[in-house]
Amino acid sequence: MSEEWQPDAILKMKTNQLKREFFDYIEKNIEKIESNVPVFFGHVVASLDNSLPNLQDEPYDKFIDALAMKILETSKKIDDIPFTERLFDYAMRNKRGKKGKAFYDIILGMRMIHNGRCSDAIEQLKKYRSLDATICPAIAYCYFTLSNQQKQVGKDDSSGLPNEMMLAAREQMIELTRLNPPVNKLKEQEILEDARTTKIFWFMLKNAIEWFPDERQFFRIGIKKATLDGNLDVKEELLNIAVERFYDDMDFLREMYRLRFEQRNAGGLAGIVKQMTQQFPDDLEPIYYGLKLSIITARNETYSKFRKMALSKNMPPNIFLFLDFAFELMSGKQHEASACLDEIKQKFGSHHFYVMLLDYVMQDFLSEDEKKIKKAKKTMIDSLDNYCMRFLKIKTL
Repeated sequence: MSEEWQPDAILKMKTNQLKREFFDYIEKNIEKIESNVPVFFGHVVASLDNSLPNLQDEPYDKFIDALAMKILETSKKIDDIPFTERLFDYAMRNKRGKKGKAFYDIILGMRMIHNGRCSDAIEQLKKYRSLDATICPAIAYCYFTLSNQQKQVGKDDSSGLPNEMMLAAREQMIELTRLNPPVNKLKEQEILEDARTTKIFWFMLKNAIEWFPDERQFFRIGIKKATLDGNLDVKEELLNIAVERFYDDMDFLREMYRLRFEQRNAGGLAGIVKQMTQQFPDDLEPIYYGLKLSIITARNETYSKFRKMALSKNMPPNIFLFLDFAFELMSGKQHEASACLDEIKQKFGSHHFYVMLLDYVMQDFLSEDEKKIKKAKKTMIDSLDNYCMRFLKIKTL
C-alpha cells in the first residue's frame, strides 16, 4: 500500500519539527554523540524513514547536512581535525546523493586554518575559490600567516619588499575580484560560517583595500557581504571610503542613498542626491531619488523642483501618476490624493493589481491608529519604490 500523499508545506513543517527535536538532542547529548557518531546517524536515518517516508532526496540530504553542522557547532572539539573528518565521512555515507562534499571540504579547510595547518588548508581550499567569497581571503590569510612565520624565523630577505608568500596572499585577493564568487553561498546552503572565518574575511579585505586602493571590486564585495550579514557599521565604513574615493561611481552612491534612507537621515540623503545630480546631470536616477526624498519629507518646493527636472529629462508619464498620488497622500491631502487615484484608475483600470493595492493602502491613511498609519506609509513608499525602480530599470549592487 502506497504512503498517503502530503503537501510539500506539510512535509517541510514535519521536517523542521524533527530537526528541532534532533537539535535539542544534540545539545543535551553532545559527548555521547562524539563518542559514537555512526550510531547517532543510524538513529537519524531510522527516524527519517519512519517519520518522513515520502521525503525527497534533496531535503533528506539537507537534513543530514544540518545535523552534521549542528554537531560541529555544539562540539567542544572545534579544532580536532580527525574528528571533523570522521563526522563528515559518516554524514556523506548516510546521504542519498553525493552533493555537499564541497561544503564539507571547505569547512574542514577552515578548521585547518584555525588549527595552524595553513599549507594543508591551501591545498584543501584552492579548488573551491569560485564557490564563496570567503574562500580566496581564507587562502590569502594562509599565505599571509606563512609570510609572517618566515619573518619570525629569519628567512625573509629583509629588503622591505613583500616576500614570496606575501605576494601570493595579494595574488589571492586579486583572484577574488577576478572570480567574483557568490557572497554568502555557504550561509544560503545552511553551512556554518563561524566568527573566526568572518574575521579572516574582513581582515584580508581591509588589507587588500590598502594594497590595491584603486580596486573598486573589493568595496563591492565587502558592501554586499556587510549588507547580507546585517553589519551596518562595516557597511557604512566601506561606503564612506568608497563614496569619497570613487565619487563618480553610481553603485556606491546608490548604496549610500539606501543606507541613509534606512537611517532616516534626511540631511545625508539630500547630500547624496546633490552629489548624484552633479556627477550624472543627464540621468533620471538621481532625479527619481530627489522625488522620493521630497515625497518622504512632504516638501512641496523640493518636489516641484525635481518634478520639473524629471519632465525636462523625459521621465515616462506613468511614473508621474504614481509619484503625484504618493506626494499628495504623504502630505496629508486626502482630497487631492483621491483625485490622483481616480486618474490612475482611468489610466490603468480599477481592477489593476497595483491600483487595488494603492486603494487599499489609502484607506489606512484615514485611520485614527497611528501605528496603522505608519505601517501604511512604509507600505506606500516601499511599493512605489519597487514599481519605479523596475520601471526605470534602476539596478542594485
